[in-house]
Amino acid sequence: MLRSLTAGIVLAFAGSRANIARTILSCAGIVVGVGALIMVVSASDFGQRFATAYSEANAGRPATLRVDVSGQVTDRAAFEEDLVRAGGQDVSLYHMPLRQPLMRSGDALVDYVEFVGVDAALGDIRRLNMARGRWFTEADTASLAPVMVVNEDLAGALGDLTSVQVGSDRWMDVRVVGVLEGSALDFGYYSAYILRSPASEELLFGEAPGTGEEEAEDMFSMGSQTTYQVRIDPADPAAQDPWGEVYRDRLASVSWRWGVEGEDSIMAYRTDYGEEIGTVITYMSWGLMGIAAITLTTGLLGVLNVGLVTVRERRRELATYRALGASRFTLFVAVVMESVVVSLVAGLIALAACWAVLAAGSAVIVRFVSLPADVALNIPPTGVLVGLGSAALVGLLAGIIPAMRALSASVVAGLRE
Repeated sequence: MLRSLTAGIVLAFAGSRANIARTILSCAGIVVGVGALIMVVSASDFGQRFATAYSEANAGRPATLRVDVSGQVTDRAAFEEDLVRAGGQDVSLYHMPLRQPLMRSGDALVDYVEFVGVDAALGDIRRLNMARGRWFTEADTASLAPVMVVNEDLAGALGDLTSVQVGSDRWMDVRVVGVLEGSALDFGYYSAYILRSPASEELLFGEAPGTGEEEAEDMFSMGSQTTYQVRIDPADPAAQDPWGEVYRDRLASVSWRWGVEGEDSIMAYRTDYGEEIGTVITYMSWGLMGIAAITLTTGLLGVLNVGLVTVRERRRELATYRALGASRFTLFVAVVMESVVVSLVAGLIALAACWAVLAAGSAVIVRFVSLPADVALNIPPTGVLVGLGSAALVGLLAGIIPAMRALSASVVAGLRE
């Protein structure tokens, strides 16, 4: 049987080389169908990865909650402990000072800078794409000067990042350790993240410079808000509740520990949206996959039609092989494998064409959109497997009927032609 299979494959390659025009004609429909299939798989893979990266950079990794508490938190340490006990795996402060100070580098004064105080753990909650430098580490909390990370727009406005100061009537030296790529989560055109540490305590939680006693009392009477970013286990029941009621109820049960009474003062909700975008992309991909499958079916019918015509034209050749001792199985394999070879050649052509198109498209896209380092527009391994696998399957299906027609033909009638 192995000998017959080998002989059939050899005859298939010989037949393909001997009928170049027919082979090219058979390839046309398969190239279009397989190419469409590869492009759909590649686009779906790119869309899923880009949506995940965009969501993680702008709203947090799965499952990220924003927790707001209206009112004065009297024991911040107890509150953070309860955030973890309620299911938080990574917890970070997300606090905006009551008054935003000015910022300068040398003589260059930059106004309207939005500051937010965070912890180093925010790097585990969100995907932070650094343009240069680095994100905070726990070692930075020991710095004698406040430590900051700024966005690209602010870095461009400051110029020299080695002599940055913040304040108004009293200036304070700060240390800038990194520059973040811009994102939709930038809370202002000029955004600066301040690491919570003993050196930044006054900047984040103290009175705003120049604030009088009466003005300070007015701001306190309006109440205050405590905000944190919390990432929980995606398998946690609280992660299945987009409104955060499950997580909020957990916190409300112990809110007396940190001076807040009533669950109405606590609000929690999921901020990440990668799953929703991924679902939309999946549905779109299935629709495009259906269109590609229809195109591929058209190619299958084309190969089948050419195969039937070929068998009718080669009856004398096939009868001669039978007369010379070729078994029925050998001829069956030869006809089927010839169809498979043609389809695989078409699949390889489609793969090369798709690679060229995606390479050109990637070169154009990166000029207008800043893609994350691990999100490139290319053909994934699944695209290669789906493309070549579908091509081989089409060839196999399209070759069975012509092969059966070839075996049913009379050897004597074929030799008389």
